[in-house]
Amino acid sequence: MRFIIYSSKANRDISQEELHQILEVSKKNNEANNVTGMLVLYKDTFIQMLEGEEEAVYATFDRIMSDERHDSVLVLFEGTVDKRHFPSWKMALEVVDEDYFRKIDAYESLKEGDKFLQGVSDDHISLKMLRFFYEQKTAE
Repeated sequence: MRFIIYSSKANRDISQEELHQILEVSKKNNEANNVTGMLVLYKDTFIQMLEGEEEAVYATFDRIMSDERHDSVLVLFEGTVDKRHFPSWKMALEVVDEDYFRKIDAYESLKEGDKFLQGVSDDHISLKMLRFFYEQKTAE
């Protein structure tokens, strides 16, 4: 089973109606292709995980890449898993804010994130991803 986790930035305000349309179309397409996953929207940043058979996941990701409502698409992680993380979710959407993130044990405000990132010199892909995300958010 293949998975992709990516982030992107909305290039304009996305209305509640558009979010509902995105979710409905995604559910329909994902059910037809046996793809599951979750989409998170935080301010103007999307983070999504897609999982399923390799061909279906890449076809879905290609459709997402051509969607004009977002840009700056960055694949955070991809690989294989033995089982689905979201087996019954053809697509779930969560719109979150800073208060929601505070409920996560490992959460630290991006305003304080530089304490960690400046002290690390490792070029591991996960640290590159964190630096990219941090720099995008603190540049606002």
